Amino acid sequence: MRVIGQLYLFYYSFFFLFVCGCIITSLTLFSFVDNQFYAFAHLNGTRIQELTDNSDGIKIQFNYEPEKPIIDTFTKLYFSVQDLEGNHIKDVKASVIVTNGQRLFKFQNITAANGDFNVEYIFPDDGTHQVITRIDTKNSIIPASFSVFVPHQAPPSMLNPFPLPPDGQYSLGIIISIILVIAIPIIAVISLIIVIKKH
Repeated sequence: MRVIGQLYLFYYSFFFLFVCGCIITSLTLFSFVDNQFYAFAHLNGTRIQELTDNSDGIKIQFNYEPEKPIIDTFTKLYFSVQDLEGNHIKDVKASVIVTNGQRLFKFQNITAANGDFNVEYIFPDDGTHQVITRIDTKNSIIPASFSVFVPHQAPPSMLNPFPLPPDGQYSLGIIISIILVIAIPIIAVISLIIVIKKH
């Protein structure tokens, strides 16, 4: 009977790990597809910030997602380097610095064959942050500065471990975290009950 109980425990443990693996794989693929969607297209939306360098005939567009960044969660910072007619500048090299005046983080050695690139940054606190980039093309070096405002957010608590984000909607990652937090104890209790009954 003990052998059968161990087999049941092994089966449920394997099933649980399989489900978790599927969820992680799906999130990874979703993130990859999302990044590819933005990889070689002009930025869209009404929140685009733009710097134009008329002397070099280049404009740099900047945008970020989500619209209201969440502390300790990845925010995607998108850049598009174009000529004044909106054509991508080829073979761009770039560096990006994110700072709030007290601390800074650097992204270096970024290459963009078609002029568009993005990086992911975790904002540690609220307030206004500066995103400073240096764009190196074949003929010029262009610095640019943009701003990102991170709204104030209520910290998690025992009564509310998943506070609602500033945009009023949970992200896919938070939804999955909530499901796992609920599902793991339930699966563990069911597995324990089954093993006990088999004994």
